[in-house]
Formats: sequence, C-alpha cells, structure tokens
Amino acid sequence: MSKTQRAIKIAFLIPDQSWCGTVISPAEIFYGMALNPNTFQNSEYRGFETTFLRTTRRKVKGFSGFPLETTYFADTSIGNETYDAVIIPSVWDLSMDNLTQSHAALEWLREQHNAGAIVAGLVTGVFYLAEAGLLDEREATIHWASVNIFKQRYPKIKVTPQLQMIEADNIITTSSTPATFDVSIMLIQRFLGDRSAEYAAHYFRIRDKDAPLPEFLEPSSNDSLVDAARDTIRLNYTDEITLENLAKEFNVTPRTLSRRFLSATGTSPIQYLIKQRLNVARNLLQSTDLQIQQIAEQSGFGSATVFCRNFKKEYSQTPREFRDTLPS
Repeated sequence: MSKTQRAIKIAFLIPDQSWCGTVISPAEIFYGMALNPNTFQNSEYRGFETTFLRTTRRKVKGFSGFPLETTYFADTSIGNETYDAVIIPSVWDLSMDNLTQSHAALEWLREQHNAGAIVAGLVTGVFYLAEAGLLDEREATIHWASVNIFKQRYPKIKVTPQLQMIEADNIITTSSTPATFDVSIMLIQRFLGDRSAEYAAHYFRIRDKDAPLPEFLEPSSNDSLVDAARDTIRLNYTDEITLENLAKEFNVTPRTLSRRFLSATGTSPIQYLIKQRLNVARNLLQSTDLQIQQIAEQSGFGSATVFCRNFKKEYSQTPREFRDTLPS
C-alpha cells in the first residue's frame, strides 16, 4: 500500500441478539472487494479495514446463538479511532433495556458522525440511530412491524416505512434485510466510485449485469429546484438540453439555476448532463455489443467523436479500452 493510499475504515457497532446476516454479508462484500484492487477507481483508497465493536461490555451473540467476536467500543485498543462508516445491524426482538444500556455507545456514534462518518441503521438497527438523536426532525424508514412503537417512542421523526432505504446528511436507514446489500453498494460507490459499485453489484450478483445503477446512490440535494432539474436531465438525457431551456422550464434565470445546482451538487447542470450520458453509455458498453457510434447516439452524444472525447476525459481510457477491461 503506497503512502498516499489508505484503507476505508468500516466499523460494525453490534448490539446483543443481532441478525448476523446483516453483519456478515456486507463484511464479506467489503473483504471481497479488497481482493480486487483493480476495481478501485479512486486512488485515495486501497482496501477495507473492518472492525467489529459491541455496544456494552457484555459479550454478544447473534439471535440464533451464532458467536460474534467483538471489541467493546470504549476499549483502550480502540482509543480515539475514527471511522469512515459505522453500521448498526438489525436486532431480533429488540428491547428498550438494550437501547438504554447502549447510551454510552450512542454518544460515541454521534461523535463519529460529527467527525464525518457515514452511519447506517439496518432494519431495527434504526432504533439506535433514533435513540442517539441523529434522526430528530428527519425522515427515516424502518421495518413495518416496528412502525407503531417507533413512532410512539420518537415522535420527532417522520417515518416512511414503504421506502426500503432513506439517506441524507451521511445518515442511512433501511426497512428490510435485502437493503443491507444496497447499503454495501452505496458505501462502495461513495468511496470508490461508480465503476467499483457496478463491479461489486455484478460480481456478487446483487443485481443483473445490464441493470443501471439504482437511484438511491444519488441522495436528495435538499433543494427542490435542483432535485427537479436532476430528474428532468435523467429522464431527457437524449434531448438537446441547454442551461437556458432548463432554467426556463422551472421559471428561474440560468444564473440562479447554475448557482443553486453548483452549491448543492458541486457541479454544473451541463456537467451533470454529460455524466448522466456517460453513465448510460458505460452501461451499454457493459451489457451490449453495440458499435461505438450506436452507443453515442443512444446515450445522447450524437457523435462518436464527442462521446469518445468526453469518455476519455472522465475515465482516462477510451470506450474500447474500457470494454476490454470488463470481467468476462
């Protein structure tokens, strides 16, 4: 590992009676990705470092009796460690006593989030995020069987159980066990980029090879104008979109749209449009045998020359070179 690279540090904060599948499944995906360093498109990172912590001094087991080797979160061996992401797994037959006994760990969780960590609650693990106060005045999702008690205990939280996952401000909540895989892919995408997320989804058969990246990988910008503009671009990427006609559609000036879009996303509307077209083109390169000119047309570029120039600028390789690197 070079001096300029480091491992992505993931901590699982594990209460007693956890659903072990919501620990083991993502942990093994991260480990599997670490064995495929060529899929890492962001040179800042190389590999994953996974730590298994528990919320109390008492050793924990999975609800089915499966033993889990964990370290107490406040152990001296942990010290002042900061993590890139902290995941709380689902808990079977969650008791309120369990939440109360975990308050010291939840204070630590808040500190991790304040330091920049992404925090995720899986199914009933969402209770721990709520108990930590991280979800107050926010929207969250949770398993349908827990909705009533969750609403009663945390009236400040807007609960939307019909959604499998909600993410905003580096806080993720999920309502189903399958969404555990979505969280894994989201974390891979956030740190390593789209290509690594696609590789993981395809390699571990989380979704079909020709399926596009799901929309959950792009969280709300918390600006309704920007979100509406992004939706318009995603739905009409083959059209001839300009900043002027996009602004006119939303009855704002091009300057206002550009300023708010840049503030919310870090990019301009036209750069975002180009990225959407490149995403479509990359999926076509992966899932079809179409010629380069055909892909250029279907992704909205029109010209193979324009397509190839933008593709190489974004990915530092030509479309043909990209296609040659795909796993068979």
